[in-house]
Amino acid sequence: MRSSNVRAAINNGTVSHNLTLTFPEPTIAEWAGYAGFDGLHLDMEHGVFDWESAETMCRVADMHGMTCTARIPNTETDTILRTFDRGLMGILAPHVDNAEQAQRIANASRFGPVGERSFGTSRGRDYGMHDMTPAEYMAEFNREVTVAIQIETKHAVDTIEEILEVDGIDLIAFGPQDLAQSLGHPGHADHPEVLAAMESVTSAVHARGRLMSSDVERGINLVQWLPEQLKGWLDKSRAG
Repeated sequence: MRSSNVRAAINNGTVSHNLTLTFPEPTIAEWAGYAGFDGLHLDMEHGVFDWESAETMCRVADMHGMTCTARIPNTETDTILRTFDRGLMGILAPHVDNAEQAQRIANASRFGPVGERSFGTSRGRDYGMHDMTPAEYMAEFNREVTVAIQIETKHAVDTIEEILEVDGIDLIAFGPQDLAQSLGHPGHADHPEVLAAMESVTSAVHARGRLMSSDVERGINLVQWLPEQLKGWLDKSRAG
């Protein structure tokens, strides 16, 4: 059974360091492992992953002791099922707008008695080639998996207290640009109204003793970080 470095960070009050990729590249995933990253995060919403490439990246992560998680492309039950069947141990569910949607995500992410995830013999369960009984595997998976949701709409901000009533949601995150657009400030995630909305959500989360993703995860998004590094190098070289 895979353990989760994200779950360990939650339990121990530490921080997990992750690399986010929007494209499948096993070599870069290996670099992350050798560099000492704790996790590999696949952006399946805006990236070019399919289920086969996601599974390949998960294999690389497993080889290096990294926990593989993904921002899933949508919050449908079959999408969540396929994500965990590939061997990923955590999801970030985008565009969560209300408590009912959060509850469906929570139900789809864990086995009974706390959830309703369908049981199958796939890579996520090591094809059944371990010595754990189905009941043991289901209980251990429920303990290790992490479920994060993304607040990206005004309605989600307005109903955050109801969303936080849902059990089985481990972490809360933002989609700042989509939230800014929902609040009427497209392209301006630094607008005071957007910042105030995020602060109100963060305060509500912490008031209930719950966690933001930023409390336990630090990461580099390669497609955002690398261009800045390349531009900086070019600028220095041209000034040189």
